[in-house]
Amino acid sequence: MNQSSASDRVKSPSGGRLEAEWRASLVDGRLTCPTAFDIASRLKVRRRIVGDTANDLHIRIIDCQLGCFGLKKATHDDLRGKTIDPALTKTVQSSSSEGMLPCPVAFSIARKHKVSPKEVCDAATVIDVKIVGCQLGCF
Repeated sequence: MNQSSASDRVKSPSGGRLEAEWRASLVDGRLTCPTAFDIASRLKVRRRIVGDTANDLHIRIIDCQLGCFGLKKATHDDLRGKTIDPALTKTVQSSSSEGMLPCPVAFSIARKHKVSPKEVCDAATVIDVKIVGCQLGCF
């Protein structure tokens, strides 16, 4: 399968629309994770394309919805005393493999449990499960 080059993504018709969407959506020259998801949805493109194009244009993505970057990431000490639903923790544990939970799975768990993606990440942090495979390609 041929992967498009960075210049092809930016020059393609969807790349031009992506760039226009970003430029209109930047906050202090940066693009937030939720906004990047919204752009992908509006333009009907894969989230990874949004992330790759942002990277090509040297636009930094901030404020990860899971709390992995841009927002203060929870540490074990930060979570001490915080109540985390045992059913959520159990789902995170059973959905992880080798101590890792893919970003799309974290979002799916959030929808299933009707909690924020950040709460899923907090549950993962408590049980030493690492979030991997950012849908935007940031990590």
